[in-house]
Amino acid sequence: MIEDLDVQPPKPWCLDCATALVRAGDPVMAYRPLDEEDAYRRVLAGGSTQALPFR
Repeated sequence: MIEDLDVQPPKPWCLDCATALVRAGDPVMAYRPLDEEDAYRRVLAGGSTQALPFR
């Protein structure tokens, strides 16, 4: 689904795995879409569900 360009060699991620990273607050930001729809871009646009601490 995407190819992570922050690691060498680039690492492929399926959409479910890449989505889990977004929800964990560790999204792949430098990537190349491997699908024609770029579904991962829509996942990123939805944001992370990571809770931010209040101080």
